[in-house]
Amino acid sequence: MNKEFQINELLQDLPELAESASEEVRNLIKSALSRLLQDMDLAYQEEIDTLKQMLERTEQRVQQLEQALSEAE
Repeated sequence: MNKEFQINELLQDLPELAESASEEVRNLIKSALSRLLQDMDLAYQEEIDTLKQMLERTEQRVQQLEQALSEAE
Protein backbone atom coordinates (compact mmCIF):
# COMPACT_ATOMS: atom_id res chain seq x y z
CA MET A 1 0.00 0.00 0.00
CA ASN A 2 2.74 2.42 0.92
CA LYS A 3 4.55 1.89 -2.40
CA GLU A 4 1.30 2.34 -4.29
CA PHE A 5 0.69 5.63 -2.50
CA GLN A 6 4.21 6.83 -3.38
CA ILE A 7 3.73 5.89 -7.03
CA ASN A 8 0.37 7.68 -7.19
CA GLU A 9 1.88 10.75 -5.53
CA LEU A 10 4.78 10.70 -8.00
CA LEU A 11 2.39 10.36 -10.94
CA GLN A 12 0.39 13.33 -9.68
CA ASP A 13 3.55 15.43 -9.40
CA LEU A 14 4.93 14.27 -12.75
CA PRO A 15 3.47 17.07 -14.93
CA GLU A 16 4.82 19.74 -12.58
CA LEU A 17 8.23 18.06 -12.47
CA ALA A 18 8.31 17.77 -16.25
CA GLU A 19 7.42 21.45 -16.66
CA SER A 20 10.11 22.45 -14.18
CA ALA A 21 12.72 20.32 -15.93
CA SER A 22 11.64 21.68 -19.30
CA GLU A 23 12.04 25.24 -18.06
CA GLU A 24 15.46 24.47 -16.64
CA VAL A 25 16.62 22.90 -19.90
CA ARG A 26 15.27 25.90 -21.80
CA ASN A 27 17.21 28.28 -19.53
CA LEU A 28 20.40 26.25 -19.95
CA ILE A 29 20.04 26.32 -23.73
CA LYS A 30 19.38 30.07 -23.73
CA SER A 31 22.43 30.65 -21.55
CA ALA A 32 24.66 28.50 -23.76
CA LEU A 33 23.43 30.21 -26.93
CA SER A 34 23.90 33.62 -25.37
CA ARG A 35 27.52 32.82 -24.49
CA LEU A 36 28.12 31.44 -27.96
CA LEU A 37 26.70 34.53 -29.63
CA GLN A 38 28.74 36.82 -27.39
CA ASP A 39 31.90 34.92 -28.29
CA MET A 40 31.03 35.18 -31.97
CA ASP A 41 30.47 38.93 -31.65
CA LEU A 42 33.88 39.38 -30.05
CA ALA A 43 35.60 37.52 -32.85
CA TYR A 44 33.52 39.40 -35.41
CA GLN A 45 34.38 42.75 -33.81
CA GLU A 46 38.08 41.89 -33.80
CA GLU A 47 37.88 41.05 -37.48
CA ILE A 48 36.17 44.37 -38.23
CA ASP A 49 38.80 46.27 -36.25
CA THR A 50 41.58 44.51 -38.14
CA LEU A 51 39.96 45.30 -41.48
CA LYS A 52 39.51 48.95 -40.49
CA GLN A 53 43.21 49.20 -39.64
CA MET A 54 44.14 47.61 -42.95
CA LEU A 55 41.88 50.03 -44.81
CA GLU A 56 43.37 53.04 -43.02
CA ARG A 57 46.91 51.92 -43.91
CA THR A 58 45.87 51.31 -47.50
CA GLU A 59 44.26 54.76 -47.76
CA GLN A 60 47.42 56.35 -46.35
CA ARG A 61 49.56 54.47 -48.85
CA VAL A 62 47.30 55.51 -51.74
CA GLN A 63 47.58 59.15 -50.65
CA GLN A 64 51.38 58.83 -50.49
CA LEU A 65 51.51 57.30 -53.95
CA GLU A 66 49.17 59.95 -55.38
CA GLN A 67 51.35 62.68 -53.90
CA ALA A 68 54.52 61.07 -55.25
CA LEU A 69 52.93 60.73 -58.69
CA SER A 70 51.77 64.32 -58.60
CA GLU A 71 55.28 65.51 -57.71
CA ALA A 72 56.83 63.37 -60.43
CA GLU A 73 54.63 64.89 -63.11
